[in-house]
Amino acid sequence: MRKRLVIDGNSMVYRSGSLYLPGIGRTTYELANALLRLAELPFDLTIFTQTIRGRLAMRPDGFRHVNLPIPPGNHLEWMYKRVPLVNMVAPHDLLHVPHNYAPVFKSSRTVVTIHDAMFFSYPEDFLGHDYAREHYPSLARTCRAIITCSKSSKEDIVTFMGVSPEKVTVAYWGVNGRIFYPSDKKDAFIALRKSGFVDRPFFVSVSCDRGRKNTIAVMRAFRLALQRRLEHDLVLVWGNPPAEYLEEFAPEIQSGRIRMLSHVDDDQLRLLYTASTLSWFPSKYEGFGLPLLESMACGTPVVTCRNSSLTEAGGDAALYVEPDDFGGMADLMIEFDRGFRGYWELVKRSIEHAAGFSWQRTAESYVKFYTANM
Repeated sequence: MRKRLVIDGNSMVYRSGSLYLPGIGRTTYELANALLRLAELPFDLTIFTQTIRGRLAMRPDGFRHVNLPIPPGNHLEWMYKRVPLVNMVAPHDLLHVPHNYAPVFKSSRTVVTIHDAMFFSYPEDFLGHDYAREHYPSLARTCRAIITCSKSSKEDIVTFMGVSPEKVTVAYWGVNGRIFYPSDKKDAFIALRKSGFVDRPFFVSVSCDRGRKNTIAVMRAFRLALQRRLEHDLVLVWGNPPAEYLEEFAPEIQSGRIRMLSHVDDDQLRLLYTASTLSWFPSKYEGFGLPLLESMACGTPVVTCRNSSLTEAGGDAALYVEPDDFGGMADLMIEFDRGFRGYWELVKRSIEHAAGFSWQRTAESYVKFYTANM
């Protein structure tokens, strides 16, 4: 009899009419699709969701989809631990929780993707990290096995959650080559200009926030570079920038030198990566850093930092700065604004580096991980 794998797909559910998946939902979506593109899975796959109005981002082709119309949430955690709901509606030999934590009935039949341990190593309690510190380690210690997306994350999981290194497997995330691929930079720029997104050369920063992503460093470096007659603009893909940043940088925003874009679709994101001169990703902590590789796959070099997993993702192809070195960042902006001498060699190296990360390879690693734990 074939083994049965159930993936908790709640992170892949579009909520409240949205057509946007946040980071963990996106990686889970890419993993599930890559699994279904493999020639043959050695187990039967079911995706389990709990939603009343939400919609699964995937079409139910090649797998069984079971939805329980009881919304997930901490307020019902007591019930999930006492009543085997998943076992009842989606019987399985192995349950995969791909989003760090969930209340589960039988942890001995559960494997978990823990993306990082930043709630210990770089806590931001406004993101609910106090809850994570309290609850996540219990499942990490009692589940059958853990898989994570970088060696850095593995080290943090072992250190902060009290699990043995042998329990944690590393499988890097991949790049979706059907979305992110190199194309002509001039054509991409013309397409963006026609849409009103840009009207001059620009740097781009995506995955912006007011915390560890360190977007403020890029903005302050950009202001310094403007004082030296920088010709480039700065484009920030930022759905909800904080009011204090909008006030602090009001002159640059009102003049159009800093442009704020809300969530963009995949085609627009690819054009932004492609047409930009540099991507800026000076994060202070990452479990992996997928935007870094997506930019490189589009042929745009990335500026990032030597911390957490970023050197694993960036390798020798990335440019590195200190996260609070505004002056050094401004110097780089000026250098590339004036015409960096080895630019096209750096573009080539970026594309070649990103090509080493594929979702097929990720899916193959996960299949080995699943079968070893069934």
